[in-house]
Amino acid sequence: MTGLREEVDLVAPVERAARLLSSKGLDFYDVTAAHSRSLTVNLLGKGIKDARSTTDLGLGVRAFKNRGTGQAYSQSLKPADVKALVERAVGFARVAQPDPYFKEIPGPSKAPRVGGVYDAAVEALTLGEASGLVRRTIESVEGVRAGAAFEGGFGTYCGQMFFRASTGVEVETERTYVSVGVMATYREGDDVGSSYEYDYAVSLGEIDFEEVGAKAAKKAVEQFSSRSVESGTLPVVVSPDSASSLYLALLVAISGSSVVKGRTYASELLGKEVAPPILEIRDDGTIPGAVASDTYDGEGVPRKPVTVVEGGRVRTFLHNSYSAGIAGVETTGHAIRAGYTGGVGAGPTNIRVKPGDSSLREMIAETRRGILIDHASFNPNMVSGELSSTVDEGFLIEGGERAHPVRNLMMGGHILELYRNIEAVSREGRTLGKGHFFPAVKIRGVKLAGK
Repeated sequence: MTGLREEVDLVAPVERAARLLSSKGLDFYDVTAAHSRSLTVNLLGKGIKDARSTTDLGLGVRAFKNRGTGQAYSQSLKPADVKALVERAVGFARVAQPDPYFKEIPGPSKAPRVGGVYDAAVEALTLGEASGLVRRTIESVEGVRAGAAFEGGFGTYCGQMFFRASTGVEVETERTYVSVGVMATYREGDDVGSSYEYDYAVSLGEIDFEEVGAKAAKKAVEQFSSRSVESGTLPVVVSPDSASSLYLALLVAISGSSVVKGRTYASELLGKEVAPPILEIRDDGTIPGAVASDTYDGEGVPRKPVTVVEGGRVRTFLHNSYSAGIAGVETTGHAIRAGYTGGVGAGPTNIRVKPGDSSLREMIAETRRGILIDHASFNPNMVSGELSSTVDEGFLIEGGERAHPVRNLMMGGHILELYRNIEAVSREGRTLGKGHFFPAVKIRGVKLAGK
């Protein structure tokens, strides 16, 4: 029995709401109660800026009538407020415009329990202890080189949720999350060296705070004496940290109702080749102890491993029950419930990219002239797929070697062009949160705007 469970009973208000809803002549309904606590320590300038603890508690209802949906939530679990909440949701459902795409919500299913997503040490952590962890990170930065200015911080989340639907689904979840990130910036006259490092996990013991700080400092020092490079079209080698956003850009675009309604650049990609055969991406929400794992998704559907891209082809979209109904297929177990306050979306869990045959060092050595991207965001326009982004940290590659850091550099083009121009995937990569695995990738012919 954990502290959160001892503090608040989530089951009783859900049952109270369900009893009231069952008498309203609805087609379907579901009720969600959630209780969470978060700690946040923020960095700015020479050290800790502020620290705070936040507790959230609430109850949400979704009511369905004649394909109309009513949603309402309350941060009070008192019986009178629960009754008023139910009346609001039911009233909204009765006047809502029917959704022609809506069919039904899922029924109950059994699944093997996925464990390791809760750490008692995270829940027990105090603000003072959290600040101490941040100080360890700061000290490790200063241990590499003194005089840094800082941004970033540390955060924890501990939450439980109880969910019940009229179809018989009943799910109780409990999980923790911890993250740390620090940007270290140094100045030498007019010259600036800056870099960011981070980590996240389910449990405290999985994060090495000293390593995070030391990496940020070492990478920041490497950014001194950066220079502009000429505009042109060059191959780029993308480090695992930046490649993570490249992979995520595709998986988000093939998730949920937007893709099946034709509202993303990826809507026509099912079964089509988007990359060379070397690219394979799996999504697995069943990895014990991983940040995006759980026994069930946000609708009570069992999580399962899914091969998303195989042989360079998109093999499936990532569905909740709503988007699956539009597509005429089974849900893939990728529903994401927005706590007690919102609806249900769809999206990836733990992203696993199959390692390739090259090493990062070999990718660089085989590049006569190009750019090594250490920090950039591959977030395209979700409708058009067009990408325009700065290279925040990177190096010019000349003669197969890292020459000097670059500045004032942008990249552009269509995200699918980048995918189709992948020519190598590294055999090593970065594992994050025990679930994600992101190898480096080499892309030929990327449009770059410099001086």
